[in-house]
Amino acid sequence: MHLLPPHLYASCVLAVAALPGTLYAQTPALAGHWQFQTATGTTTTNGVEVDLIDTGILDITEDQGSLRATISWLDERGQLTSPRTVNGTSDPAGTVFRHGGKRVSTGRSGKEVSTEVTIRWTLLAKGDLLSGARLVETDENEPKPVSGRRLQARYVPPALPPAPATAGGAARGPSTPAERARVLLIAKEAQGDPLAVQQRDGAWLGAWIEEIPDFMLPASALESWLSVASQTAIREAMVFQYLASVMAFQIDHPDQAGQQSASDLAGMQGVLHAYETLLRQDQLHRSAKLDAALVARQQNRLPAFLATLSGRDADIEATPSPSGDATARRIVALGTSEPRAMDWLDILSNRFGGRMAGSDAYTHAAQWARMQLQQWGVQAELEEVGDMPVGFNRGPWSGKMVAPQEQPLRMATPAYTAGTRGVQQGLAIMGPATLEEAQQRAAQFKGKWVLIGGENSGGGRDGKAIHKPRAITQVLMEAGALGTIQSGEEPLYTASAAPTTWAALPTLPDIKLAAPQYADIRQRLARSESVTLEFDIRNWFYPGPVTYHNVVARIPGTEKPEEIVLIGAHLDSFDGGTGAADNGGGVATMLEAMRLLALSEAKPRRSIMLVAFGAEEIGRKGSFAFAERHAGELNNIVMMLNRDGRPGAIDGIAIPTAWKNVFGRVERALQDIHPVFGFATSIHDAPRDASKAMNARAGSDDAVFSLHGVPTPKFTVLGDFDYARVHHTVRDTYENVLPFRSAQQYAAIAIALTAYEVANAPEEISRNGYYRAASPAK
Repeated sequence: MHLLPPHLYASCVLAVAALPGTLYAQTPALAGHWQFQTATGTTTTNGVEVDLIDTGILDITEDQGSLRATISWLDERGQLTSPRTVNGTSDPAGTVFRHGGKRVSTGRSGKEVSTEVTIRWTLLAKGDLLSGARLVETDENEPKPVSGRRLQARYVPPALPPAPATAGGAARGPSTPAERARVLLIAKEAQGDPLAVQQRDGAWLGAWIEEIPDFMLPASALESWLSVASQTAIREAMVFQYLASVMAFQIDHPDQAGQQSASDLAGMQGVLHAYETLLRQDQLHRSAKLDAALVARQQNRLPAFLATLSGRDADIEATPSPSGDATARRIVALGTSEPRAMDWLDILSNRFGGRMAGSDAYTHAAQWARMQLQQWGVQAELEEVGDMPVGFNRGPWSGKMVAPQEQPLRMATPAYTAGTRGVQQGLAIMGPATLEEAQQRAAQFKGKWVLIGGENSGGGRDGKAIHKPRAITQVLMEAGALGTIQSGEEPLYTASAAPTTWAALPTLPDIKLAAPQYADIRQRLARSESVTLEFDIRNWFYPGPVTYHNVVARIPGTEKPEEIVLIGAHLDSFDGGTGAADNGGGVATMLEAMRLLALSEAKPRRSIMLVAFGAEEIGRKGSFAFAERHAGELNNIVMMLNRDGRPGAIDGIAIPTAWKNVFGRVERALQDIHPVFGFATSIHDAPRDASKAMNARAGSDDAVFSLHGVPTPKFTVLGDFDYARVHHTVRDTYENVLPFRSAQQYAAIAIALTAYEVANAPEEISRNGYYRAASPAK
């Protein structure tokens, strides 16, 4: 799955240059007020690269025979950023405004990283139209077009509306003593009569938490866990008690307000007192999950119990399901007594490893998945998706500083990066900032490791998902450089920059180095120290085309075989890690769900189909190919359930009211089979906008089905797996998913039961109202 790279901004700094007198003749054409657009960067989602377009205001004036430009950018409200002024020089292509700047990006840690860059504008005017190009010389291969129109007067930003008032009519300040006293009273009274106090004060407490700036509700797995209790009354009363107890704790203990474990413990203590009250009122309120928490409190291990709500290191035991359906009971019994989801993840990530489309690892993983499904008695085939023009396999890699002191280097390379010629040593050298500098210093780069600018965004050194060396890189290649080294935030992000032909293979290794080590080497070079580096990168290519496939499996329906419940996950991954979280964990749970269905001898009314998609990471190519090949079946797919995201226990799903009875059977089948994990449906009746599916920040293969009108309800996941930390990095490995082994197994059981209950439902599964009606063409 692709989460979006940081939006990069360039801020201008003053640079002054002399202009020849001949420029004055051009002044009347270019001088004036302009509104322009240009790309300030690119973003790639699932292999689709899109320019990020920004708008700005350019004021150009004549100053003593020279042209001076003031550049400002427009924010989303039409307000101007701080203006920067630069002078221009004449050039055969137009007037050139060149200046220094900073490229600022926000890393996964949330910290901003700035890189010095050189920016060059080349501008022409023809009447009231502006044209030209903008090039970040240090980062980009091709200039981005600039287009604009002349303004008749200087741009005046629109007046901003006044800040909206709160419901009380004025901006809220810190909480009052009376409000704090009320919260303390609510928390205490709710323990004695949870339902009545929740009905009386629930709305007020929720609004107070939202409005008061001096108290923050920390994100907690405990709140999510309470929200999936098996009974509505328990859910509402316990979540209310949790909120009241946590707020009361912050009021009484402000010095501990930021401590998550202490806050959760206080919240759970309040919840358990309220739960005991409910049991005294009516034993029908009993919950096996809350009973387990009571036992943990009695045994003085409540903090340890709370720690398991993260999904980490939770056990799963053989447990009967209360479902009235024999097949559903067999699915639960098999899934809890014989868990295998982590076995499939072990094979995918530790045996095959990173599974880039066009690699041996992907080819073999697809063949294995088909074989495994067939061994369970499931119909399974490989369906061709496409091919890569060149095959690529990643080998082991290592690097170290040899001198002035020996130390290992934390490094990685994107997929489809050239390997070294065995172990190669050479001196480090700072790279050029501009093409002119590269050409002037070309002789210096022979046999050297060249430190280049920019920040690693996962793709190739030249900023593209497709290998296309920029002009500076060409100079380094021709000069005989050993390779380039670029700074990167840890864990190092690795994506792909694939060649289009065998004749255009990458030849210059593209090394991403941990930012602290990169900075250390750069500082040594600035002090004129001699730094010797050694790298051994065993990546290799083989001739294509290399065909890759979807794995398509089917359990036929008994009454309505033409109607299909589709479950899916993408099989491919980037290969800097081993693709364990993205998306080995998703594929493993889907495979385990099919095993549970097959070995439970499920014979649902509708067909259940599994697709392990190929090449999701490079453009959702597997799902597009499936939609084209199965175009005649798309209208018969009642829903598509996708698994692509952080590992953890599936604990619910958002559905329209019309499906409530169907998913109520899923809730019942999963009721209290695990002391931590649950399952609850949430109602979402507002029609979805299918046209926005492909623009989603975390869109996956299900987006393709949304575009074809197939309902794609989303699972919710319980747990604290730090997905952003490992996503598309060298840390996407099996051991990081292993603590969530029971959560993953529970997810597989939930998927199997969901697929079965929907496929076997006697009700019609209607699409009506799931998506908004398409707007009429204009």
